Amino acid sequence: MARRGGGDLMQTTLNYLHKFWNRLFAYRKDGEYTIGNLADGRAIRPLTVQRKNRLFFCSTKETLRSAVYNTFIETCKHAGISFRSFFCKYMTEIWKDRTDY
Repeated sequence: MARRGGGDLMQTTLNYLHKFWNRLFAYRKDGEYTIGNLADGRAIRPLTVQRKNRLFFCSTKETLRSAVYNTFIETCKHAGISFRSFFCKYMTEIWKDRTDY
């Protein structure tokens, strides 16, 4: 590869890119991985909205309660299970004094 200027760091970077071009972009041929992070953005949107809403809570206790509640809901959504059924089962097990959940 011919030297194009810009210093040694730029030359090193360009050499690396040239040498590993096929490996760097192999994921595009596979099709299993996405380039964007749209799914991640959608996953955290409810949390960012709640962060803004927490400014108007009256106490730290309410803020923490909301954080726990929303964490459970988003975790259930991500796992593809119903929050209601998970919560009912969880409370039933706590009622039985089970602590190994």
